[in-house]
Amino acid sequence: MSTASPPSSPDALTYEFVAALRRLWWVPLILGIFWVVFSLVVFRFDIHSVNAVGILIGVVFLVAGLEELLTAGAVRGGWRWLHAILGVAFVVGAIVSFVHPGNTFLALAEIVGWLLLIKGLFDIVLALSNRQLELWWTRLVLGLIELALAFLVSGDIDKRALFVLIFVGASAMLRGVALIITAFQLRALDR
Repeated sequence: MSTASPPSSPDALTYEFVAALRRLWWVPLILGIFWVVFSLVVFRFDIHSVNAVGILIGVVFLVAGLEELLTAGAVRGGWRWLHAILGVAFVVGAIVSFVHPGNTFLALAEIVGWLLLIKGLFDIVLALSNRQLELWWTRLVLGLIELALAFLVSGDIDKRALFVLIFVGASAMLRGVALIITAFQLRALDR
């Protein structure tokens, strides 16, 4: 009698999922490059492009939300609900941004602090819980930067519009860098 687990067992599914991730290491690399290029486009806007930037904020939140929801569907255990909550929060932010892009531009400076606080804490906890990965500290640094930005936006700043532009560009840049790092970590698993 064989002791091998059937293909539908959780261990077999996990193995197949990890094997598929290793083969598709280039997907997060391409997405990361896209996010970096997108961030460079955002940094070209000025504070007079209120509606355009409001829509761009919606695009950033929508893509980030979909990425988090896909991650929630792929992970097991306690992390699933955290990814799902973050994904839903980003999608709700995207919908609001598309409905009222002008108001979103300024109003997001008020709620961005909370989103950055949650995301920064999430990235720090995730980094510390995955210290066995080679580049775990990069996610820790990204989380600390997000926390610093959260405290900056919660203060009394006169140029909230400029901060929203910087936030959208920086968050797109940080997401791109994180995806590029993830791609190379997946590629290293293949060896």
